Amino acid sequence: MSTQRCARILGVLCLAGCATGPRGGSAAGTAEPARAEARKSPEQPADRGPGAHPRSTGLLVVGGTIRLGAPRWDTAEALYIEDGRVAASGTQADMRHRAREPFDVLDLQGAVALPGLIDAHGHLEGLGEMLEEVDLRGLGDFTAVVERVAQRAAGLPAGTWIEGRGWDQNLWPGQQFPTHEPLSAAVPQHPVVLRRVDGHALIANGRALALAGLDGPRPGETPVPGGRMLLSADGRPTGVLVDNAMDLVTRHIPAASLEARERRVLLACQELVESGLTGIHDMGEDLELAALLQRMDDEGRLPLEIVGYLAQSALAEDLSGIRLPAHGSDTAAPRYRIVGAKLYMDGALGSRGAALLAPYTDEPGNLGLPLLSPEELDRLLARCDELRLQPAVHAIGDLANRRVLDAYGRRAAASPTFSALRPRIEHAQVVSPEDWGRFDALGVIPSMQPTHATSDMPWAPSRLGEARVPGAYAWRRLNPGLQRLAFGSDFPVESCDPLAGIYAAITCADGAGEPPQGFRPDQRLEAAAALAGFTLGAAHAAGLDLQFGTLEVGRFANLTVLDVDPLTCAPRELLGKGHVIRTLVRGETAFARSAAH
Repeated sequence: MSTQRCARILGVLCLAGCATGPRGGSAAGTAEPARAEARKSPEQPADRGPGAHPRSTGLLVVGGTIRLGAPRWDTAEALYIEDGRVAASGTQADMRHRAREPFDVLDLQGAVALPGLIDAHGHLEGLGEMLEEVDLRGLGDFTAVVERVAQRAAGLPAGTWIEGRGWDQNLWPGQQFPTHEPLSAAVPQHPVVLRRVDGHALIANGRALALAGLDGPRPGETPVPGGRMLLSADGRPTGVLVDNAMDLVTRHIPAASLEARERRVLLACQELVESGLTGIHDMGEDLELAALLQRMDDEGRLPLEIVGYLAQSALAEDLSGIRLPAHGSDTAAPRYRIVGAKLYMDGALGSRGAALLAPYTDEPGNLGLPLLSPEELDRLLARCDELRLQPAVHAIGDLANRRVLDAYGRRAAASPTFSALRPRIEHAQVVSPEDWGRFDALGVIPSMQPTHATSDMPWAPSRLGEARVPGAYAWRRLNPGLQRLAFGSDFPVESCDPLAGIYAAITCADGAGEPPQGFRPDQRLEAAAALAGFTLGAAHAAGLDLQFGTLEVGRFANLTVLDVDPLTCAPRELLGKGHVIRTLVRGETAFARSAAH
């Protein structure tokens, strides 16, 4: 680790040691002014400073449907919360008798309260970055991308780096990767880096390429282990870099300050609680971000539960300054806790970086990009085992998934304690039929994202060929008993809206209901199973199912309150009518929709 970076992390930890702020500070208050004005700040409990009158610790929830959680989804008339945990549930009369005075009452006014929704795979700081950067999602061609970047450049001094995210060439005519020339012509004075929607490819303009020393002819594609640099017919970089090759440009972008990182975290947290999420699994944190989140938690400024998975690179660094609680421990209850590490086995399907057993159907000869050798993966898993960190390995292609399963099998045979870590495969997007049963046999949790299936369905068959599609987006095949479903969104790759994920799991269709039977009709889920994937299944995947995921007595009182019931409404209502009314974390309101909405 560099001396400068080490000093920054120590600075964050020193601030943590001095933290005395109360829990419940508003995330919106530190967002940039324009965004803060455009959003309604969440309700927050009153500040309880020294000598302040004690606030009631009891909360009685009544007046609506209260669903207690998977697998039975029983309902209760009332729920009593004390000290941030569920104390009892039952009839309203019984709960009023049970409640200790003084207590507050939350009248649901006919709404539906669910166990707090959890996203099992997202990128917290990445969401905050996207909310500040140029948003390129959904644009229909590269011309629209260039126009949007030029608009941003018009208000910035020459030489300022411009970053954006969200372009997807699969939405454009011809579905071809762009080249930098139109972007360079429109924005010549600013270095520009625009990440693809999946974060596994980027396009840089001429100014950025020049700063990286990539602006001249090259004798051939420069070898980048685990990456690709796309070249034109005359041997010049097109500006498109895939997976590990992206670092050739991104390492020249000035590092964000701690203040900027904190601002992005708070901005993302606000977006998440407004979406009804009470918890997330944050994938790929560097040590500086982990230290920052620990400090913010100590200061009481995190409005939701954050389960941290360290970045792969962090495993080679000094972890002595980072709290690594025992996996699944019930002895401590921070809102931020590190439980695992995120490793990368391959790239993404959309940028043809996913590692496949046979070549891409639409690019013969290309097998994708394995990012780790079996030996490297074995070493990383041994390190996770040593630290008691749960491994969560990104694997999208069928070759990548097979290699991870092989490695998990080897590690389980060598270590009797490894299986207790609940090893995960993130995405498990394309799996060979020969490997379907190995997830269950090895106790591996497939952590999957239903909206990936519906986003990818227009082009995935052309990538994979019809013969491989049955092994793609196959949560039923990888988890036949549906006992360990762990669902997320991979935000900001997809929307962080969990209702969109539940809808996709139920229908396997787009927002218009197409195709009517679903892209993968045999993988469609009942609403109860889909909702379980965003509650108890997600909690189980982090080893925290004794604390979160249901509204059983003793669990933390995390609730998502909606104006529709996902278990009984028509699926389309989740997208059109469904709104988050309130988000409660440990019995405190993190977000409440205003009457104006």
